[in-house]
Amino acid sequence: MTTRKNIPVAALRAFEAAARHGRLTAAAEELCVTHGAISRHVSHLEAFIGTQLFEGARNRPTLTAEGRVFGFALTAAFDQIEDALRIIAKADDHILDVACLSTFAMRWLIPRLHDFTARYPRYDVRLATDDRPPRTPIDVQIAVLSPDDPIPDNCSLLFQEWLGLIVAPSVAPADRTGLRADAANVPRLGTRTRPRVWQEWSRLTSQDGQDTARPTTTFDHYHLTIEAALSGLGAAIAPWHLVAGDVASGRLIAPDGFLKSDYRYVVRVEQPGRPKIEHFVKWLKQAVAAFPEPR
Repeated sequence: MTTRKNIPVAALRAFEAAARHGRLTAAAEELCVTHGAISRHVSHLEAFIGTQLFEGARNRPTLTAEGRVFGFALTAAFDQIEDALRIIAKADDHILDVACLSTFAMRWLIPRLHDFTARYPRYDVRLATDDRPPRTPIDVQIAVLSPDDPIPDNCSLLFQEWLGLIVAPSVAPADRTGLRADAANVPRLGTRTRPRVWQEWSRLTSQDGQDTARPTTTFDHYHLTIEAALSGLGAAIAPWHLVAGDVASGRLIAPDGFLKSDYRYVVRVEQPGRPKIEHFVKWLKQAVAAFPEPR
């Protein structure tokens, strides 16, 4: 039978916080204890393992090489413990973690979430919208698949993307049907996460190989590119579902309409069958089905 030493959990927690913050004062603030308590815990841990973890002046100590390794390992271990507690805790039933691209969240999902919360008020939706792997498990992920990507087994199709050239009315020529011919005189806006979208548009409009001009201004995310187009800074190629409201209101025009691209939006679930996941995916697909296609 495996036995464990009497591990000083409080000391481990105090040292992990100090190592993560790099300051004993910050660790004390996080754990709501005094600076002296953190210092005593660290000293106790050093005596327990027989290795110095901090060195230097007492008011500004720095981690030793052993302290850096141990601190990194403890942070990973505490993250795993938190994840395990979250998975098995009954309170987890009301928390729904959803991951998607930031522009999709801002311009499509968030404006519709009030409908989901009205139907399922017991769920607390938490959105993750950055490119980094989340520290906690995700219940539902809305992802974009490129033309060469097959749909994984744990994914189901939401919709196929429509692309269109968009521009503010103030930037478009008086004869809007001539915008494509006049495109060389309109500044082009690009997006770092979709660097070849203008080439995609050329191919969709049967101009592949004829149009080699590059965007004059590139933004990090699509929502910035769309805001630039709304502000009259130039023309952009954008997905219909991100600009439908602006086109309908006349804030943007799409003189060439929208054409289906080869990109697909899918919904991915890691634990199918859980009620909160089933409810959200069902609602999401209904919302997509109710969203109008471009004319």
